[in-house]
Amino acid sequence: MTDGPLSEMRKKVAELSPEELRAVLTDILGGGLLDAAPEPPTPLLPTVHEPPAETRALTVRVDVDETRPPVWRRLVLRGDLTLEEVHAVVQAAFGWQDYHLHRFWPGPARQIWRGPYFLTQYDLDEGEEGILESEVRLDQVLRGDGDRLFYTYDFGDDWTHTIKLESSDALDPSAPRAVCTGGRRAGPVEDCGGPPGHNQLVDAFLSGPGLSGMEEELREWLPPGWDPTELDLDEVGLRLSTIGLSAEALLAVLGATESGGLDFPEALDALLALAPSEVVVELARLCQRARTEHGAELTPGDRAAISRPYRLMVELAEEEGIPLTGAGWMKPAYVERIYRELGLDEDWIGKGNREDQTQPVARLRAMCQQLGLLRKHQARLVRTPLARTLRTDEEYVAAVAARLLRDRDPYRQSAMALFALLTAASGGPQANHAGEVARIMTDCGLRTSPTGVDRRHALEMVRSVWLTLRDASGRTSRQRDESGLPGDHRAVAIARASLWAET
Repeated sequence: MTDGPLSEMRKKVAELSPEELRAVLTDILGGGLLDAAPEPPTPLLPTVHEPPAETRALTVRVDVDETRPPVWRRLVLRGDLTLEEVHAVVQAAFGWQDYHLHRFWPGPARQIWRGPYFLTQYDLDEGEEGILESEVRLDQVLRGDGDRLFYTYDFGDDWTHTIKLESSDALDPSAPRAVCTGGRRAGPVEDCGGPPGHNQLVDAFLSGPGLSGMEEELREWLPPGWDPTELDLDEVGLRLSTIGLSAEALLAVLGATESGGLDFPEALDALLALAPSEVVVELARLCQRARTEHGAELTPGDRAAISRPYRLMVELAEEEGIPLTGAGWMKPAYVERIYRELGLDEDWIGKGNREDQTQPVARLRAMCQQLGLLRKHQARLVRTPLARTLRTDEEYVAAVAARLLRDRDPYRQSAMALFALLTAASGGPQANHAGEVARIMTDCGLRTSPTGVDRRHALEMVRSVWLTLRDASGRTSRQRDESGLPGDHRAVAIARASLWAET
């Protein structure tokens, strides 16, 4: 087939450059068709003024929008802080963990997701064009009383903060970069569903003691001792004072502010080597509370109650040891004796004569082996050299505390130490401490799942410590999430001694 006029035209079109082709189409179509697909519009840029001749102290009120009752802070900030630095200040002021993306939007109107915004480094890496927040000073966008700046954190929960300039004053050259002078209520819990989720949690807290109207799974997810009505300005001030400090400078600041200096448990060493500054601050505060806030003096009766199950196991193994079945379980007569003498039938069902079906007995046997009191030898459980040296209740308690946090894996040991620390700081052992352990380890960069340390994995790491402390306090399994129970001081004393080698 010979080339027709259409084929000849295709050849000529193929030889045209893009510019020539556009010119031909414009002549033919008058530009109408091309106007139907305009080029992407140039993004709107925020207005940025020149910095003032003199840096001043800016007093701002920062509100977390749509929280009920309102959550806010009053801050005095150096006007020459960059917006990137203001981001760190807001994070510290409300106790955010900086898990998520953020964005600043200029005022005066509130145009979240519709108006111009300042770019983060992430935006720049994604190919966006605009003005970087690290290149803009706070006093370039907040200039007169009443000026507003908006800050959104976590693009899923959408925590938008309104930053309003209340006054501008002369700056003392020695003044810190940021100071919190007032505020109301604790910052919202991370990842709780934005303002609506926060407000529901607050309503549940205010409606009844102990969050009794809330689902158990949600209660376990909340931080121990969570109280949305409280605001610790000293803690906020400490977080603000440590923004951007090196590890050495941070430890110096904490050593100067904590009474008696810093005394981190050695079992946390592996975690402290990874911990960012905000986690170091949190751990320092927990250590202070763990050592000072909850009375933990043990009476002779307390020591007797704590040592009783371990004494019984060692006594049963005194002569020829506790005989084991072919499957490696203790013989039924021994299991039933332990079950009855320790009153374990109050927290378990069944005859209590088979170790594989009587979890409290199996757990006690495993703990005695873990603590180095018993060992397997020729189808029997026999006393270890350590067990042969123990005579008094005080010696048994000291042996339990000294070995409770031992583990070959330094990160598992850190998890166990965290649980003990949270127990001593909060006043009792609770299963929901495992969620805090998971969060803190995640903040240190550790992972057991794609999103960090999973709470279930953390619970497995700390299970032996949790159950040992729970048993020491005399709690039943049904009481595991209650606070302030009689006997909890025993668990606090053991936890404290395991962390700092003292009873």
